[in-house]
Amino acid sequence: TRIRGDIHVLIIGDPGTAKSQLLQFAARVAPRGIYTSGKGSSAAGLTAAVLRDKTTGEYYLEAGALVLADGGLAAIDEIDKMRSEDRSAIHEALEQQSVSIAKAGIVARLNARTTVIAAGNPKYGRWLGTNIAENIELPPTILSRFDLIFILRDEPHPELDRKLARHVLRVHREAEYMRPEIPVELLKKYVSYARRNVHPRMTERAAEIIEKFFVELRKQGLVEGRGGRMVVVPITARQLEALVRLAEAHARMALKPEVTEEDALEAIRLMMVMMQGVGYDTETGMIDSDIISVGMPRSRQEKLYRLSELIRTMVEESGEDCVKLADLKERAETLGIKADELQRLLKMLRGKGEIYERRFECYAPV
Repeated sequence: TRIRGDIHVLIIGDPGTAKSQLLQFAARVAPRGIYTSGKGSSAAGLTAAVLRDKTTGEYYLEAGALVLADGGLAAIDEIDKMRSEDRSAIHEALEQQSVSIAKAGIVARLNARTTVIAAGNPKYGRWLGTNIAENIELPPTILSRFDLIFILRDEPHPELDRKLARHVLRVHREAEYMRPEIPVELLKKYVSYARRNVHPRMTERAAEIIEKFFVELRKQGLVEGRGGRMVVVPITARQLEALVRLAEAHARMALKPEVTEEDALEAIRLMMVMMQGVGYDTETGMIDSDIISVGMPRSRQEKLYRLSELIRTMVEESGEDCVKLADLKERAETLGIKADELQRLLKMLRGKGEIYERRFECYAPV
């Protein structure tokens, strides 16, 4: 199998936190960088389109943004504003790093070996709570393909606000202040040189550190729940591969031939910052990768299953065609499901098609 070497980053943030500026600068510094906005990008525009020549009548392929960014960087802004059918087109490009086309007699597979940096706004305008699945309108299948997910929050802080105000006012007042400490052209050459000539190899010590971290974190996944032992998956093999990519990238940044202990520890720090920000289950107080890969923590999955089974059992015991909400509340409390949470879980089960409301506030299994 071919292992992906490029790192994908997702930035979710409040309005006015300079996400677009960050993406545009990254696309400008990358040796081959393309900036596109999700609101004006179609599936064909991102991957590839089959067009017909007006003079000859023959069909031909035209590469999209991800194919044109092969070997470089693709910055996708406003990813949350994309239509769901257009968004699904980037699944293959994110994981397999290729774009497959089978249209109008043309069957082709194009390379899309590019780093994707995407940015989007939270569902309700501003970030609320800690569960990323509830805060952004992106399916878990796409969320799980990003190695790093960062949350940018716009919170009032007197000292930081003063620095920000001074910086913005100075930019408008002095043209010389706009010049960066490292010229963009020099930074571009540095990135290009590092990508082309530096290929660090993993040392035994760095591999041991990453292996120990992975095993220890997985060991913490066995927790005692109300219904016995509950297995939580704090980290998966997908995040393990991301750790290796991050450690290699940190070594490459310093033009080192080998991945050292320092690089491995920095990769672990980055991963933990990310997981504590977006993969933290407030109910169990544990890191749960299911929040990113499934869209809900394992504790909620367990409750959904137990509630579904409870409704089925109560219908069989009573011999009636449905269970009243008042009766369900009493039995659900014994399972640790509170009244306010019960309504949310019932709505989710109805959405999944596992139960239905036979009469007003009377539920029955499908």
